[in-house]
Amino acid sequence: MTIKQIIDAEPAYAGDASFRIDGLDVKQVTIVGMVRAISLQTTNITYKIDDGTGIIEVKQWLDADKQASGDSSEQAFKEEEYVRVWGRLKHFNNKRHVGAHVIKPVHDFNEVNYHLLEATYVHLFITRGGPPNGDAGGAAGGAGAGGDGDSMFVDGGNGSYNSYTAKAKRMYDYLRRVNATTEGVNIHVIARETNMSVQDVMAATEELLGYGTIYSTIDDETYGILES
Repeated sequence: MTIKQIIDAEPAYAGDASFRIDGLDVKQVTIVGMVRAISLQTTNITYKIDDGTGIIEVKQWLDADKQASGDSSEQAFKEEEYVRVWGRLKHFNNKRHVGAHVIKPVHDFNEVNYHLLEATYVHLFITRGGPPNGDAGGAAGGAGAGGDGDSMFVDGGNGSYNSYTAKAKRMYDYLRRVNATTEGVNIHVIARETNMSVQDVMAATEELLGYGTIYSTIDDETYGILES
């Protein structure tokens, strides 16, 4: 979606931290925009992201173990660089921000235009309905309404489910089946339930993290799936 949609979003329920956009409950979001400012804090990095429709803060929480070891890989973005953010819409002290699960640089500017077109398409599909003949509407309907079909939202526009390796598909399908969106599932459990080795699960994990479809939850061996 666009940042303006997030800014204009209505609270889903009185006193609740969730939001509704175009009449749908919103939790996970993906935005694309330019980094306008960076603020380094002890526990997080705060980015101000501008997509041309508005500006919002994106907070990326730092891994304490990596900080202690001197690994600064999480601080890899610069001002005036375009990025794609996957995260959860949050509200704190009467101010909205996105708690980032994944932030990836945009290497092809076409992705910026694609995202704005996609956000526009989904908004129109939800508010006005699909094309009269029903063609090309299924993907957006599944994405906007949380459907189970493969949609252009599956990996944030950077690829498609069909491009995943067999191991990544097996892990992804399992996480979707058990609805692992909050606490997540440990890689050893995933290996047992999917009949894969731990090494295979770790390889699938790296692939899915690259697509931005999963994120680490309580530790570096437990992963949840980003909601479509």
